[in-house]
Amino acid sequence: MTRYLIRVSDTARAPLEATPLLSAVLVSGAAGLSWEVLYQHHAALALGVSAYGTAVTLAAMMAGMSLGGWLAARLARAGALSRPLRAYGVAEIVIGLASLAVPPLLDLLASLDVVVWRSAQGLAPVVRLLGTFLILIVPATAMGATIPIIAPAARRAGTNVSAAYALNTAGAVLGILAVTFVILPEVGVMRTAWVAAALNLAVGVYGIAVGGRGGEHEAESDGSWPAPRALALAFLSGAAIFALEVSWFRSIRAALQSTTEAFAITIAAFLTALSIGAALASLARRRGLDLIGLVLPLAGGAILIATPMIDALDRFTTPTLEASVAPTLFSAGLGLQRFAWVMGLCGLPAALLGTIFPSLLARHDSTGGSGRLYVVNSAGAVLGSLTAGFLLLPTIGATRTSWGVGLAICAATLLVPSVPRRALAGALVAAVLGLGVATTMEGSSGRNRVQGHGWPEDGEVDFVREGADATTWVVDVDGTHLLVIDGFIASLEHTTSNYMPWMGHLPALAARELDRTLVICMGTGQTADAVRDHGPGHLEVVDLNRAVFDAAPLFETNEGVLEDPRVDTSVMDGRAFLRRTEERFDLITLEPMPPNFAGSNHLYSTEFYELARDRLAPGGTAAQWLPIHLTGETDTRAIIGSFAEVFPYTRLWQDPVTKTGVLVGGLEPWTFSEPAIPLDYSLEQIERQVLLDFDEIRFLVAGGPRVTDDNQRLSYGRDRFERGAASGTAWATALSARNTRMLLQSRLHPR
Repeated sequence: MTRYLIRVSDTARAPLEATPLLSAVLVSGAAGLSWEVLYQHHAALALGVSAYGTAVTLAAMMAGMSLGGWLAARLARAGALSRPLRAYGVAEIVIGLASLAVPPLLDLLASLDVVVWRSAQGLAPVVRLLGTFLILIVPATAMGATIPIIAPAARRAGTNVSAAYALNTAGAVLGILAVTFVILPEVGVMRTAWVAAALNLAVGVYGIAVGGRGGEHEAESDGSWPAPRALALAFLSGAAIFALEVSWFRSIRAALQSTTEAFAITIAAFLTALSIGAALASLARRRGLDLIGLVLPLAGGAILIATPMIDALDRFTTPTLEASVAPTLFSAGLGLQRFAWVMGLCGLPAALLGTIFPSLLARHDSTGGSGRLYVVNSAGAVLGSLTAGFLLLPTIGATRTSWGVGLAICAATLLVPSVPRRALAGALVAAVLGLGVATTMEGSSGRNRVQGHGWPEDGEVDFVREGADATTWVVDVDGTHLLVIDGFIASLEHTTSNYMPWMGHLPALAARELDRTLVICMGTGQTADAVRDHGPGHLEVVDLNRAVFDAAPLFETNEGVLEDPRVDTSVMDGRAFLRRTEERFDLITLEPMPPNFAGSNHLYSTEFYELARDRLAPGGTAAQWLPIHLTGETDTRAIIGSFAEVFPYTRLWQDPVTKTGVLVGGLEPWTFSEPAIPLDYSLEQIERQVLLDFDEIRFLVAGGPRVTDDNQRLSYGRDRFERGAASGTAWATALSARNTRMLLQSRLHPR
């Protein structure tokens, strides 16, 4: 084991207090996870929401952290870290300052992406990959160096590096909860970045100030790498944890829905378990115990047994609370319930897995040893995540991916030096019993049924695709086909989908010409088919999820729209498509996932509508789904306000069957034209369903809230909890009455 030698001096022998040091590590973890959330947010805005974009950002982060571990080891061996606490402080300051530069740099990368896309589409993914790596490499490298650098200071304070790792992970829990529920809802994205940077700077000042008072450390006496088996275990633990995050989270997302708060709670529960595991490793180290040989078979067996229960999580949990429940109760009560469910199912296997890497850090507690372990652990994290998301899920599915991880962890017992035979026997028993339980309960997996809430169990699954972005099902329930994406009924062929064709008919009747048209979000294809019925010269259909195009033939109501030679498809985020294309459209219509779903805010924001406006031809119209049954009054008003701010001539149309809303807007006054094709409603009936006209919309949104990329009010705002299945009709009625009063007051009391 490599060790640091302390120079003989009074200052070097002075004890370093553990509490301030560990507090700094805790704060650093909170800032680090905050930055990861912000990196993903800015990358999604700049390059588009997609599994590829998320993977590129994650890979860049982990590559940087791996480089940071390697750099720390090299500097320590060269004697350049004689004051490790001061170096730690410098690294924290670098994280804060370099991270503040990430948003503007990603904006520049987005501009470059547009140029490359329009000139050489094949090179665009390479440019995005290299650009993201270059932008994130500096802060990520500094992050990866922090724990290895602090190892000597932790030892001098009477603790160890695994304890610091545990506190750093606990800080990450605080970070994601604070960002999701407190900081970002109050101050927005940019100011949240300033808060995270302030935390880094505070820790950095502490490190430099305290590090400057301590004695110097000599260079490490041994620069050798940890044993190959230790490196293999470090690699495997990183790969296993990140692979399980991909596979397990797919079932959890179907049960809890893809909201920002559900994601944050799931991550917090998983990180809490990892932190507990790291704390156990630290405690065992202080007592002279080595847990790895015992933990590996237990962890492998626990993964195998937990997987079918996680697959069945939707059967244990209740769907989203109704509107009658107070927002604060929804936020706190349901959040705690979800945390308990995830912790109860994932906690034991995650905690057991969480002991492996910290135990290795405790064995190799120098900067060089821990840095080298960080190199391979981060590399394993990248490989595990990418392999699970892009290779294993599409081929063998999420459930069997988790099985593979569990069996690999059991087999890793062979990597433990001088492992007792009883440990090997235990690993074999855990693998056999765990796999037996898992296969017996495989019926709960996403390959065999539709996970989520809202339909009977006897529905017949006609299509299932576990892709990198989402799990997509088409299920036949009593002759009605439903499109289900990650547990949410995204679209269906039923009277409740009556508004979907009108998402195409309304803007088509309002547009001056109808040559080039764009539909963002395919769904069942009813909107695209409606646009096609009006005879455009060309129709582009854009969707992030390739599976919806493959499943389209199962939905008879789209009348084979994708087979029409005038129709082209693009698998891409709608916002990224608008930014990259040079085309001008006479009609743009979209029905994204619900506004409160993670990542949906960017398709309801003012900045998105400005992109759409810039792609409209003269006399063109835009239409936006307004799910007033899924949002509260404040957020509904904010969506209308953002849309109407960009499209000043906006009308709100209400579907007479479903009572959901459709916003139709343009840059100049317009009216619905007489339909040239047979429709279910006459022009008079169509006009009768206009709930708010141009002037009424202006009255409604004047001085009201807006949805922006910075405030993220639909994903993070406090009003996102105000929603319920019964609110649509009530909101429309109340709004109509209130709007009438405003108009009367304006006429009675003219300014």
